[in-house]
Amino acid sequence: MPFNLQRYPSNEQPQQILTPRSSVHWESVAVFNPCVANDNGIFHMLYRTYPAQTKGVKRKTIRPGFHLTYQKSYIGYAESKDGIHFDRRDDPFISPDKPFDMYGCEDPRITKIGDVFYITYTAIDSPLEDKTKYPNVRIALATTKDFVTITKHGIIGPPKTSKAGALFSEPVNGEKIGFIMTICSDSTNSHVAVRYYNSIDEVMHQSDESWKEFLDSSMETAVLKTYWWLLRGPELGAPPIKTDKGWLLIYSAESMSHVWTITAALTDLNEPHKLIARAPGFLLQPVTNYERNGLVPQVTFPSGAVIVKDQLYVYYGGADTVIGLATCKLNELLNYLEQFQGK
Repeated sequence: MPFNLQRYPSNEQPQQILTPRSSVHWESVAVFNPCVANDNGIFHMLYRTYPAQTKGVKRKTIRPGFHLTYQKSYIGYAESKDGIHFDRRDDPFISPDKPFDMYGCEDPRITKIGDVFYITYTAIDSPLEDKTKYPNVRIALATTKDFVTITKHGIIGPPKTSKAGALFSEPVNGEKIGFIMTICSDSTNSHVAVRYYNSIDEVMHQSDESWKEFLDSSMETAVLKTYWWLLRGPELGAPPIKTDKGWLLIYSAESMSHVWTITAALTDLNEPHKLIARAPGFLLQPVTNYERNGLVPQVTFPSGAVIVKDQLYVYYGGADTVIGLATCKLNELLNYLEQFQGK
């Protein structure tokens, strides 16, 4: 039987947990694609926003948001004690203020290693509506220890269109640092691959040339692969979650249409580039009004997930406009995925 996530507070009466604040300029149009870290009972949420100028139709491509003018994203911060009711700050946590991200800071992911929170996000370096120069869409890194002060470290992803990257929270593949990312994102060639490093310093200081060997084989060795006949391949959602049965990946499923759904997979604990099992379909698809109608319709995009006691909380963007929450029993999801091991 199909396995489905349950919307908060119920599928019968679903509701968003965060909506734009019209009085706050930098998030007055949209709040979406959140990531959450549950640290000692405090839920830290980072989420993407659109400012007041975002409006109109400029051009359309399959990449969500590309058809908006002044699409310059910020990243906000919110905090909660229950993972449901969040208090927000009035100032952005990450702003587009560096040459590599001055036209957008998008879709953050949080991984805590030691006492440091590593924040990966998509950085845009030029206007999306500029027809004379195609923007670089790449993965950047920032760090914080307290969600008050933050340090940007620049681009850490490959020298081609890529986003939706995250670090593994524990050593893998012989005590190495694992970095999982979406390469050729928003395209038929989109795939999710894992690269290993000896240290965080190595993660931060890879040259474009050093990526060549990895990229030459990334399609063949990808943990989540794509097919030539698809409109769009898979995209990493939440950072990997360690479980007794493998690393749990909550991600955006490949698709033959402009509908964005949520699904899941399990990968090997030591070698997470090796797939154990993946759900054959979606766990959540756009059904509610706030998922079907917004800046980009028909979107449920999962960029955050945490374990709360025996529950899995999945945080997602609805129609690139609001934030939703869906849950399930963690063991029930893992048992469901195991049915498809080796298939």
